[in-house]
Amino acid sequence: MRRAAAVVSWLVCSLTVHGQTSFPVPAKAPRAPAVERVLARTDANKDGWIGEQDYEELNAWLQKNKASLPWPAGTLDRFRQVQLLELKIIASNRAVASATNTALRLRVELGGIAKTGQRLSLLGHAEAVFDKSRAEGWQLRSFRPEAIRPATNAAPRFRDVSQAALGHNTSYRHQLARGLDDWRAELDAATGIDVYGHNGIAVGDYNGDGWEDLYVCQPAGLPNRLYRNNGDGTFDDVSHAAGVDVLDASTMGLFADLDNDGDQDLIVIAGTRVLVFRNDGRGKFARPMPDAMPESGATLTSAALADYDRDGDLDLYVCAYDFWNAGATYDAPTPYYDATNGPPNILYRNRGDGSFEDVTAASGMNQNNNRFSFAASWADYDKDGWPDLYVANDFGRNNLYRNNGDGSFSDVAAQAGVEDLGAGMSVAWGDYNGDGWLDLYVSNMWSSAGQRLTFNPAFAEVAEGEAVRAAFQRQARGNSLLRNNGDGTFRDVTLDAGVAFGRWAWGSGFWDYDNDGRLDIFVTNGYVTGPDTHDL
Repeated sequence: MRRAAAVVSWLVCSLTVHGQTSFPVPAKAPRAPAVERVLARTDANKDGWIGEQDYEELNAWLQKNKASLPWPAGTLDRFRQVQLLELKIIASNRAVASATNTALRLRVELGGIAKTGQRLSLLGHAEAVFDKSRAEGWQLRSFRPEAIRPATNAAPRFRDVSQAALGHNTSYRHQLARGLDDWRAELDAATGIDVYGHNGIAVGDYNGDGWEDLYVCQPAGLPNRLYRNNGDGTFDDVSHAAGVDVLDASTMGLFADLDNDGDQDLIVIAGTRVLVFRNDGRGKFARPMPDAMPESGATLTSAALADYDRDGDLDLYVCAYDFWNAGATYDAPTPYYDATNGPPNILYRNRGDGSFEDVTAASGMNQNNNRFSFAASWADYDKDGWPDLYVANDFGRNNLYRNNGDGSFSDVAAQAGVEDLGAGMSVAWGDYNGDGWLDLYVSNMWSSAGQRLTFNPAFAEVAEGEAVRAAFQRQARGNSLLRNNGDGTFRDVTLDAGVAFGRWAWGSGFWDYDNDGRLDIFVTNGYVTGPDTHDL
């Protein structure tokens, strides 16, 4: 009690910092926070939308009765053990309180062990129609599943070896091995340590021993980790010894030989800065020069390397997501579905000695350079011998910068049909159909709540015009597969290929995981959530 009183007394005293005095702490906030308006957006029962008011009750009914629904004959009988039965409401047509029925569109996923012993997954959609009476509430009138796609696998193809590979390292045992929910419950927000997971990894043979090493980026206040591959399935933490235990908030790392001396240097995207660590060839990295790249006025998210001018040196493109100006009023993406008030991305040309110069304006890359960019990837999509660049932007349209072969670029995303008006998170290139042309897969957000709202008839009162409604609907649709037509244009084949659903997707890549000669797609996804059913 005395300690608490002493702390309060210390807080209200005048402080002297660098010659300045009087920093009073008010006894209480000037006014109570207005939380009712916020709660109305998080509790579906308080939502002004009839469809969202219905959601709580109908979703609870479906979760309670999902196993006893009138499934088509043989659906559940295919399983020896059902391990997953997921129903997500993605559309509701009830728009006024006077309506006494509603038709729901559901996403359906069943998974488990088949009677044959194989792992079995069933994916598809269904329609559920409910009637509502004042006495009995909602009653199911009909349940009609659409065609459900099966997928089987004899056994899991992968096993988690994290503990065996990294478990002897203190940094892994005490921090990385603990789940995010564990840390969220323990960390005080005042530490400033971010729990949202915007931190990437890099893989490269930094010491030239023929084994790929691992660099893990971390939030502010936690050191980045360099794990050296021992060649026997284990990794040692050599972060401090190598000089790359960066404490700045780091979103991405890249290994690459920037100065053409035969070893892998390291680029780290850290807050508003790009840090370039030079490899000394003996397993250590030189500290970045303070002015190697000027500090950006924006929060940087990622970077991509390619020799865009074909002079033999790797050049760097850096993505910027938001302006960061402490104390300033936050300028939200406007409009939400097609924002053009983001900070500019930067193209750095390698001078040939590992140093860089900003050539964004000179190269023409300031065209449409005002979006909230998450990721970029280089590829020669038109096979003219020059690397082009695709940029995935949150809150709207993406960019496709075609390399003109003379040091300049043109944004041809609209003409090529790849603007992909979604919440762009990442991009991957790959020839998925084997026709010799590189196709695009873009990670976006798949949102059941977003689809329920934007496809409800009442949404027309909020978003006027079919084009605006379609833009909002596209934001919630999910990932995109864009097939290269071979003539400089692409076709959106997402729905035909069945690859829109990636949940809240962050990153993705083409990868032949089963070695059958055809490229598959791997998607990483997820977000901070919890058991609260009001968490939309």
